[in-house]
Amino acid sequence: MTRSIASISVGIALTISGASAACGQAAPGAAPLPGTGDSTKISSGNRENNAEYNRLIGAADPKAPARDSQATTKSTPVPATAADIKVGSALRDVNGVHIGTVSQVDPDGVIIDTGTSKVKVPASGFGKDGGGLLLNVTAARFNELIAKAHAGH
Repeated sequence: MTRSIASISVGIALTISGASAACGQAAPGAAPLPGTGDSTKISSGNRENNAEYNRLIGAADPKAPARDSQATTKSTPVPATAADIKVGSALRDVNGVHIGTVSQVDPDGVIIDTGTSKVKVPASGFGKDGGGLLLNVTAARFNELIAKAHAGH
């Protein structure tokens, strides 16, 4: 009887030691253990999946603005011709910020109504793109030049 108990306990011990050795080794192609993955690769993969999902959902959303319509509203600026500069036309700065409206076109310049003052600007400073007329300065610089002109008078 002692002999059968000893052989059973040896058999159990061998089975347990073999099982723990097998558990410690991962089979080729098996998934990594939790917490041992490369977080940078995982995060990058998640970002790519989310971006693709959002692109697909956005393409199917009828309320989403079409990319083509956005591209046509803005184009590369080109110099404006005399025919482009018309009374009543809105005027934007190089960043697209509204700075005034064309109130008068004269042979020696264009009068811009900013809402607080009127300023004559040479026609050579105008450009245009898909959104309309542009002035080749920023709104801040334009307002600074107006302030200097008023201070000089």
